[in-house]
Amino acid sequence: MAEILSQSQIDSLLSSLTSGKDEIEDQKTSLFGRVKEYDFRRPKLFTREQLKLLFSIYENYARVLSSHTTGILQIYSLIEIFEVEEQQYYEFNNALPDSVLMGMIDLEIKGSDDEEDLVLIDMSKDIGFCSIERLLGGRGKPLEADREYTEIEIGVLEYFIKGMVNLMKNVWFDYIEITPRLIKIETNSRTLQGISANENVVIIVMNITVNETQGKINICIPATTLDMLLRNKTSQNKKNVKRGDQQAEETRRKSIINEIRKTELQITGRLGEVEVLSQDLFDLEVGDILKLNKSVDSSVDVIVNDEVWFRGEMGVFNKNKAIVIKEFSETGSEPIK
Repeated sequence: MAEILSQSQIDSLLSSLTSGKDEIEDQKTSLFGRVKEYDFRRPKLFTREQLKLLFSIYENYARVLSSHTTGILQIYSLIEIFEVEEQQYYEFNNALPDSVLMGMIDLEIKGSDDEEDLVLIDMSKDIGFCSIERLLGGRGKPLEADREYTEIEIGVLEYFIKGMVNLMKNVWFDYIEITPRLIKIETNSRTLQGISANENVVIIVMNITVNETQGKINICIPATTLDMLLRNKTSQNKKNVKRGDQQAEETRRKSIINEIRKTELQITGRLGEVEVLSQDLFDLEVGDILKLNKSVDSSVDVIVNDEVWFRGEMGVFNKNKAIVIKEFSETGSEPIK
């Protein structure tokens, strides 16, 4: 007859099974690190390296934008990048409140076939009202009551956001040529059009502090636009264009030098100088001696088109007077007295 286990033995057995499972999980964690779930129905389109590149680009943009905001508002402003994350557009849109301040931007990427290369930029309401008050001469405090923007306030903020948009050209200059422009300002996140709900987007989140007011700036780049920005072929073509420009410049320089070599120049050997009165000059006769401003062992200036190029010594070559060049002189220097 089989042995029947007691309740204590059953509890001990279950406890050992549970602890064994925990040990297996701990071993998995130690071997593979933190495991993150991946949804194969919504695959990621951009690699970790590409997202790191975006982080680096917009980290620089945050620094430039921080200085720009401080200069426009004339108050302490700090902008720092927080994260770069890929998700679907409806997730980003659903996380936004109904009332927003969002600018629709056309990057106008050079070489792009699309009519509009859309990018969205969203700013927190607290930062929006704080900026309005500061731009209109206030201290820069956030609005306590939650309300919609007026038409005048939207006009003021449109000027402010246009400055932010123009700075994007500078941070992308080393990678691709863009001409960003602000298309319009939207205040209702539910009426935004131009991006499909299921399209992958990359969200750049930046923390902004204006005086004592804190908020966020979100930049939403759709996959189609980002693919054009990060396309390796475009970057390579730009590098090739740069190499071609350098070669053209070198060819042009050599052509100019070759033409200059054919130019005739007047070369003069100057022993020295002396100043005399007009009367003394008229009284000079054959055999008179002029005392120069140099000693006997001084060098002779070799002058090319009124500028001293060389210095040397007097001599004779094939029964003709000659100058032996002893040293080079800085172009444009004065003759030795």
